[in-house]
Amino acid sequence: MNDDGTRTNPPSSGGKYLRLPLLLVTAVLSMGSGMGNPGCGDDARPTTCERGCAVSGTYVMRFEDTSSLGPDCGTAGVTLPEGEELVLKREGSSPTVLARLEGIGLVGEYFGTGYSNLTLRAGVQTHGRDEPMSELEYELDGYFDHGPMREDEAVRFVGTFSVSRVNVPSGAPGCVVNRRFTATR
Repeated sequence: MNDDGTRTNPPSSGGKYLRLPLLLVTAVLSMGSGMGNPGCGDDARPTTCERGCAVSGTYVMRFEDTSSLGPDCGTAGVTLPEGEELVLKREGSSPTVLARLEGIGLVGEYFGTGYSNLTLRAGVQTHGRDEPMSELEYELDGYFDHGPMREDEAVRFVGTFSVSRVNVPSGAPGCVVNRRFTATR
């Protein structure tokens, strides 16, 4: 029988033995993030687009799911741009991409081969009948299937089309859309 009153050492908790493995796991997980591996965590993202940058042009939007967005999105003025043109424009070696979709101006950055992702964003103020202002936040988050070298080269931009109505007045319809798309040039 063990009497706590006669014990000379405090009870051992497993915490002391878990410290080293926990530190090792933390170090391994943080490698490359700049936290645990100096020299590799530097921001190596380029400041210009140097290769595979010919993304300017007109792309036709197609969606996997073309079902209705619902009456709340319709009331907020949101439509699915199925078959619409997404126009991308990038000048010189700048990574900035300006886009236009159904009269909405979007902006993002594209760095070319090795960084094939592109996220285009826009905020549009809107209001329904007899409603105060709110905002629609648009986002096209995707990637190019390859880094095009010429502007007449076929390329696909694949991703997710998202719209959210934010700062919605009390009682006004909300709207949230997330649909997969493929835009082909």
